[in-house]
Amino acid sequence: MIVEKARAKNLVVLEAMWTRFLPHMKRIHEIIDAGTLGELRSVFAEHRQFLPTDPGHRLNAPELGGGALLDLGIYPISFAFDILGRPTTIKASARFQETGVDAEVAVIMEHDGEAISTSVAALDVAGPNGAMIYGSKARIEIAAIWYTPTSFRVIDQKGEVLEDYDLAVDSRGMQFQAFEMERLVQEGEVSTLMPPDETVEILAALDAVRKQIGLSYPGEAR
Repeated sequence: MIVEKARAKNLVVLEAMWTRFLPHMKRIHEIIDAGTLGELRSVFAEHRQFLPTDPGHRLNAPELGGGALLDLGIYPISFAFDILGRPTTIKASARFQETGVDAEVAVIMEHDGEAISTSVAALDVAGPNGAMIYGSKARIEIAAIWYTPTSFRVIDQKGEVLEDYDLAVDSRGMQFQAFEMERLVQEGEVSTLMPPDETVEILAALDAVRKQIGLSYPGEAR
């Protein structure tokens, strides 16, 4: 396993989940840690895109690992892990294309404290791609597109806006993970924003979803 070998050789390994390192996500965690939202109740995030329909395109080809879950669904599922932690239960449902890949996948996960996360990913319908975090005191509405540099609002239970976050970011924002990777290498640390062990747990969750929806790939061990 990559994580085990990196640990044994004292090397840095980091999943390229660049969304975790964006400024708005850093600020969201500060707000949650400050108790502004109260007890976390639920999370919702979607990742829907209208992608190429050519049956030979990698996203539509089972033999190339195509489908919505691995390319798109990984983002909202990782987001749920980031906000609510490891799930205790996972339930999933899917719609498939004629080629055999998953066109749309919906996942509901229960987390500690009875919090619930809901995510949807689809590759043949475009969506606004926003995200929400609900707490007992307030909620966070993350604007489209939530997994890229964007804005958000913190709104209390009476509808009052507590914070309106909108920080301009140059380029796509991938530089923030690059900066963190450089720091980890220089200081010999393990990431706390995207821990390697959590990456393994997220992969296990994806496997659980695949099992539930009956998704497998050609040549995969059964």
